[in-house]
Amino acid sequence: MDPEQRATQRSTSKGSTGADRQPPPADEPEGVAWKGALAVALVVGGLVVWRACSTPGGATSDAPAPPSANPAASAPSDADDAGAAPQPTPPRCTPASPPPFVIGDAPPAARGAEEGAGGGDADSAEDIAPFAVEVGRGTTFSGGFAVGAQREAEGGTVAMVATLSADGAQGKLVRLARSRGDMDPPVVAGAGGAILAAMLEPNAGGRAIKVARVEGDHVTWGAELAEGRDESLALDIAASGERAVIVWDDVTRDGKRSRIMLASADVGTLRSVTSARPVSQPSTDAEMPRVLGRPGGYWLAYIARAEEPTRKAAAKKDDGDEDTAAAGETITHQWIEVVPLDEAGALTATPRAVTPKNGHVLAYDLTLGDDDGLILAFRDDDTPSGSIGGRISAVLVRLGGAGEPRVLVGGDREQDAPPEAALGLGAGVPALLPGARGPGGQDPAKAAGAAAWLAIANASGPTQLAALTARGELEGGLQAEPALGRGEPIAASAEALLVAHPAGKAMKLALLRCASTAPFNK
Repeated sequence: MDPEQRATQRSTSKGSTGADRQPPPADEPEGVAWKGALAVALVVGGLVVWRACSTPGGATSDAPAPPSANPAASAPSDADDAGAAPQPTPPRCTPASPPPFVIGDAPPAARGAEEGAGGGDADSAEDIAPFAVEVGRGTTFSGGFAVGAQREAEGGTVAMVATLSADGAQGKLVRLARSRGDMDPPVVAGAGGAILAAMLEPNAGGRAIKVARVEGDHVTWGAELAEGRDESLALDIAASGERAVIVWDDVTRDGKRSRIMLASADVGTLRSVTSARPVSQPSTDAEMPRVLGRPGGYWLAYIARAEEPTRKAAAKKDDGDEDTAAAGETITHQWIEVVPLDEAGALTATPRAVTPKNGHVLAYDLTLGDDDGLILAFRDDDTPSGSIGGRISAVLVRLGGAGEPRVLVGGDREQDAPPEAALGLGAGVPALLPGARGPGGQDPAKAAGAAAWLAIANASGPTQLAALTARGELEGGLQAEPALGRGEPIAASAEALLVAHPAGKAMKLALLRCASTAPFNK
């Protein structure tokens, strides 16, 4: 049978079981038909599985989930909410005054950016230009806030006192005198409705301290005090009752050490009550005094130090060749000593160390705390000046004794230290400001705000702010505030913080209202 007859017979045979079937083309590869059927089956099966998995009411499979599956991610629960990333801490400070009071001529960019206390967009204009306005520590008095300042004017530098009303709506400048030499702005203290200001002035014998009383626009000068020829410009003043106390540091006659000097004056007339006299121990090398008024007297604090060779000791000569000597910075043991004074400025006890004598205190600040005690915040750092490192601690001092210093920021975190104590610390130094205090300072928890505020300004970033209890413990977290920006708090009342923001050659003063929060409290 020839091929054509066999094809005809095969076609006839197939037609007997399915007349509608046609033979495959002669060029179709073998097995295409069953492969196509398999592909259709896989597609249909995949759709069925996808529909079952994506339908909320679909049946669950008994097969174990693949290793990469995350059952917790498919259905949120209360446990997931508890472990979610923490939300950003809400701001604690808001502007509490009209546009800032400007000392000097602010640049156009700063004028356009003035909003509230100068935070937010105004931070872009915050920069210190040469010959800019300088401000010192501020204070409060019955009329509001006051701060010592100096600026370029009248062909030189002019010292002045800037005042701001309690609500920040009214500000003015009171001229004190021309300031000769490279001196700091005047230091100020409130005395009822008046302001006491002390400033340094060069003279033939070295320097003199001039003290003035400012009432409104009227300035009354008191007697001058001889300051000496030492390099330090440390100076402070405080009032308590009818007396005022002025403290500074000066070198001894042999020039071997520095000592703390004190004089007192009548607040109303500024006449001298007691002449200048040393109040630190004769064997102590003391500097950087601060004085703070308290009911019935004052607190006096200063830094005491002892010489110590270090790994970066002074230069050693090599074979008598000075050119090969390597200069270095001497790091000494430094601690803080505190002594209470009566209303006349006389010591009522022996000065005592309130920080470890093997420490390296670089800077400190103080404010009143629990039971009219003294809160000290200080930076301890054994690295060279201006470097990053160290820690900031606080200690509460009472008439009966001092507590143990407690690390607030930086350093090695202790087991019971707050979480913010582990934060890195730049080159900033602490500033302590009084907050809201209950009657007699006994129950600050019943008053609005914090018992005290800790501010750490740093040129490399925004200013950090934290609330402290009346015992000097952190009440809330140390954090940057958008309304504060890079501004520096310089004074505080129970209702507001006075903040200084540089703007080119000018300085802006404005108020912030800050609430005490405790995001880290357990």
